[in-house]
Amino acid sequence: MAVTIHEWLKDLAPVVVSIAVLWVTVSFNRWQQQLAKQKLRHDLYERRMAIYVAFRDLLVALPEKSDEEIKALHRKASIVRFEAPFLFENPRLATYLEQLCKQVLDEVIANAMFLEAVRNQTPMNEPQIVQDFTRRAAQYSAAKVEIPERHFKELSEQFVTNMNLSDFWKG
Repeated sequence: MAVTIHEWLKDLAPVVVSIAVLWVTVSFNRWQQQLAKQKLRHDLYERRMAIYVAFRDLLVALPEKSDEEIKALHRKASIVRFEAPFLFENPRLATYLEQLCKQVLDEVIANAMFLEAVRNQTPMNEPQIVQDFTRRAAQYSAAKVEIPERHFKELSEQFVTNMNLSDFWKG
């Protein structure tokens, strides 16, 4: 009888090993799929965060930085805003980012360029030029303060629904 059990175990061993290998392979495959899904979520979060940071940096720079730094940050924000429709499901966010870029361009950068051009090329002895210069300088100064005040809270609110970390590691 010992020979029969020994032969039976000998015949059954490859089947048991095959089942164990299959179970380990399936478990490893599931683990890899979950890991890949989490990596995709993490990468998506990182790319979304880069858009938020670009716009936050632009808003922070407006009252504090030079015109050249503001222009550089505006260019960066303008470029990353084109990724928003691909990374966020909310179409309102892309529209909001477009409007924010346009507002900075129209109210800050355009006025800064005008003021620089007038300073460099035009004598300030004509009343109309002085009046335009003064008006644009006031708009420029006001916009550098008002745009961040107006948009800091809304920028966060626009991103909060898509940047929620509480469900980041859910299956």
